[in-house]
Amino acid sequence: MKTKEMKKILYIDMDNVLVDFPSGVSKLSQEVIKEYESNLDEVPNIFSLMEPLEGAIDSFKILSQRYTYIFIDCSMEKLICME
Repeated sequence: MKTKEMKKILYIDMDNVLVDFPSGVSKLSQEVIKEYESNLDEVPNIFSLMEPLEGAIDSFKILSQRYTYIFIDCSMEKLICME
């Protein structure tokens, strides 16, 4: 019986790696920008507003053939997400 080879895990950061962070910020209202001014990455659903960086989707497709992938968004203050 052939055993299925397990894929290695590749951790991929999203902001400014796969997506253009400023493109999401530009879609926010001035009120939201002011409310979250020092923590824009905390705006609810901000990643859904961001545009992919050029080549990011194609690169991801290539990498996903070889690796199991997990998206992470983890600041130094939130190291718990790495546990």
